[in-house]
Formats: sequence, structure tokens, C-alpha cells
Amino acid sequence: MNTSYTFEGHTGTHPQVVLSVVRRSTYTVAALQGDLDMLTAPALHDRLLELQYPGQRILVLDLSHLWFCDAAGISVLISAWHRALALGVSMRLAAPRSHVAKTLDAAALEHGLATYPTVARALKQPIPPALEPAAV
Repeated sequence: MNTSYTFEGHTGTHPQVVLSVVRRSTYTVAALQGDLDMLTAPALHDRLLELQYPGQRILVLDLSHLWFCDAAGISVLISAWHRALALGVSMRLAAPRSHVAKTLDAAALEHGLATYPTVARALKQPIPPALEPAAV
């Protein structure tokens, strides 16, 4: 799927990020496919915010089919993570390709965003105590 763009008088197409979502009672997995860059980041930002809601426990972003991610993409992921924290949702990144992982590593470490080698590993991790609901 492509989106049209105009840049400096030239019109062309650019691959979109496709988001496939699987919801379960205890988690949501959103698989990203395509390029996450300054042209696709705004639309993905809105979609990621729509996926988060109070009471949700875990949101895993499956990056195994994300071919490219630039600074705009990193910004979207960090923004979504901040929103998740505010809602008490444990957001995790899973299975980034090696070149995407290199881009993510510095930002993820700096901000504390967890990255896992597989979706299964991301789902197995316990929810951090700070995000657990208070005992009544």
C-alpha cells in the first residue's frame, strides 16, 4: 500500500506502515509492516494512541516486518510509550530487524523502553510493579 506525496514539486508514492492488530483479554499485539519515517509517522502516531486505553495491561509492537525507522519513527514510538505509561499500560517492542534495532537501541535505552527478541518473549515478561493496579 502506498501513499502519495509531493516534495519540492515532485509527486510520487511512498510505502505506508500497515498495522495489524490482535486483541486478547490480557494483551494486544500490533504488527507494523513497512517504513516508519517522517511521511508515515503522523498516521501511525494516531493509530497507536487509539490502541491504548485505561485497563489495558500489555501492548506489544511487533517490529519484525518494519523495514525502516528514522528519527520521526522513534519519536512516535517514544510518544506512544509515554502515553502507555500514563495509562498504566506496559508497552514493549518485539523482534526488530537488525538495522531497525540499531536505530532503536540508543533511544530505547535512554528512555527505558523494553525491546525483546520475539513477541513470545515480550508477552512472557511480568508487568512492572509500578504499572500493577494498587491492591484494594
